[in-house]
Amino acid sequence: MSRLVNVIIKVPIELKKRMKEVNINWSEYLRGVIEAKVREELAKKASRRLEEIQSRVKEIPTEEIVK
Repeated sequence: MSRLVNVIIKVPIELKKRMKEVNINWSEYLRGVIEAKVREELAKKASRRLEEIQSRVKEIPTEEIVK
């Protein structure tokens, strides 16, 4: 695994108490959730970029592409 850095979040004290009651590795869980969200957003960004490129390609006449 690559080098890790600290990311701090704030939660209400009541939630923190309840978090301690369950046996979950919160760091591991949150890393996974954050990684999944980043992948999702990057995929959306790539999709938007692809659509933008496709819309421009439609504007180029076939004769121009053949040249």
